[in-house]
Amino acid sequence: MGAPSLVPTLDDLRSELSLAERDLICADMIDNFQRRDIEMGSARRRRDDLKAQIARIEESF
Repeated sequence: MGAPSLVPTLDDLRSELSLAERDLICADMIDNFQRRDIEMGSARRRRDDLKAQIARIEESF
């Protein structure tokens, strides 16, 4: 029996993208402006990274 693959599937990435987009929306509602900026920047980078990963996989088809 082999070990499970550590490479995320396209479905995994799309699911993570949905969560990252939700996190970005939630971060936008934070009242503390400094924390809001930090959280939004982090969520935006994560979202953009996931979009880039998905695009690379879709281009390979």
